[in-house]
Amino acid sequence: MSLVAVSFLFYEIFVRHDAITLVTDYGDIIKQNSNSILLVFMLMPINWLLETYKWRRLVNHRDAMTGPQAFQGVLMGVALGLFTPNGVGEFAGRVWVVKDDQREKAVSSSIAGSLAQLCITITIGGAFVVFFTSQFVAQEWLRTAQVLAVLTVVIGIISYYKMPVIASIILSKISFFDRYDKFRTSLSSFSRKALSEAYFWSLLRYIVFCSQLGILIYAIGEFEMYEVIGLVSLIPVYYYVQTIIPTVALSEIGVRGMIMMFLFSGVLMESEVLLISFLIWVINLIIPGLIGLLFLAKTKFVKQ
Repeated sequence: MSLVAVSFLFYEIFVRHDAITLVTDYGDIIKQNSNSILLVFMLMPINWLLETYKWRRLVNHRDAMTGPQAFQGVLMGVALGLFTPNGVGEFAGRVWVVKDDQREKAVSSSIAGSLAQLCITITIGGAFVVFFTSQFVAQEWLRTAQVLAVLTVVIGIISYYKMPVIASIILSKISFFDRYDKFRTSLSSFSRKALSEAYFWSLLRYIVFCSQLGILIYAIGEFEMYEVIGLVSLIPVYYYVQTIIPTVALSEIGVRGMIMMFLFSGVLMESEVLLISFLIWVINLIIPGLIGLLFLAKTKFVKQ
C-alpha cells in the first residue's frame, strides 16, 4: 500500500506537475531567492511541530502520549490526508500511534484541534473578506464593514467553543454513531481551558504558514513598498477561499494557483504564481506526507 502511495506521489510531482521542467525553467528565480525558499523550508517543521504539540496537549488531558509518538501520528495523518478531500484522512492516520481503546479519544482530540484551526482560518479570513468587499461599495459602508468584520471573528470564536457540544448532539441523532458512544462523550468533554489552548496553538500555526506564503510572494513578486500592507492583508483571504473549496491535497495545486492568480494578479505574473504554489505545496504537504508514508510503512511492519 505504501509503495503504491509513494509511486502515485512521484507520478503527481514529476509527471503530472512536471517538477523537473518547472525547476529547470525557473532555476534562476529559485537561485536568486534561495535564502527565502530556505527560510520557508525551515518554517515547515515548526508548522507541524506546533500542530503536534496542539494535538498532544488535547490528547494528554486524558492519556499520556510522547512527543515522538504525536509527531509521527501527525505526519502519518498528513500522508493519508493527501488522498482525501480537505485532508479528512488525517484522522485515520493519527490513530495508528495510539492503543485501540484510546482511538475515540485520539480522533476527538484531532477533530477539536482541526476545529480550532478552521475557526482561525475562517474568522480571520472572513473578516478580511468583509473588509475588502467594502472597498467595492460606497465609502460610507466602510464602518459597517469594519463592524461586520469584528462580528465575524466574535461569532467564529463563540461557535468554536460550542462546536464540540453541538457536534456531539448532532452525532447522537444519527443511529450509525450509536456504537461510538465513547467517541461522542469524548468529543463533548473538552474543557474551556483545553479549547483555549488549542486555539492559541492554532493561531501560532496560522501565523507560520501565512508567513511562509508572504515570504515567497515578497521575494519573488515585484511590487512597491506601499503595497506591502495590502499584500499581507490578502494572504488570510487566500487561505479562507482555499479552505471553503473542497479539494484533494494532491490535486489542489491548480486550485491554489487560480486563487492566488485572482488575488495577487497585480504583483505576480502567472509563472510566479505557478512557482509559489508549487513550492508551498511541496514544502508544506508533499515532503511531510512522504515522511508520514515512511512512518506508516514502519508502523505496519512492526505490528505485523
